[in-house]
Amino acid sequence: MLTSNIRNQYLVDEMQLGERLNQDVHSDNHADFSLMLAMLSHDLTDHPLYNPKVTEEKDVNLRKKFHLLPEQKKYAQADDFDRAQFLSESFSSDGITQVFLAQCIRKEPLTPFQRELSPEVFGELPPLKQEKLRKEYEGKALSYEEIHETGDGFDVLDEIQSSRIQLQISTHV
Repeated sequence: MLTSNIRNQYLVDEMQLGERLNQDVHSDNHADFSLMLAMLSHDLTDHPLYNPKVTEEKDVNLRKKFHLLPEQKKYAQADDFDRAQFLSESFSSDGITQVFLAQCIRKEPLTPFQRELSPEVFGELPPLKQEKLRKEYEGKALSYEEIHETGDGFDVLDEIQSSRIQLQISTHV
């Protein structure tokens, strides 16, 4: 299950809705019922009952063991663009030998930016999937935790429901 900060922002599973789906079925509120179902995540790994068995393997860092340099970065970060200016200044003042030595010590990233999806495709993804991809691009692993809350966590939906009830009461009086 996803962490609570993601679950507080996005509707992920039916456990967040509590009794809301049952109430919509009993009150023949098909539009609200359909909306709630459409907003749920379709990814199995987001479901709170999905709990993969994580086997913890001993991570042996061979680079550290053999005193090797860090792995070459796949994508550039902000400091890499500043380094390009340093390398061009080194080339103009000290020549190609200095640039060659600097690149041997710290290799250039393979590509200047990461683009697995075009911006048009990324914009069409559901917000939950966009957030997952952002976390993945930042190198942060999604952490899953158990549910400790009760209720649906969507106060706005409760306010809409209470305003509907108020409207029904005022029209009957």
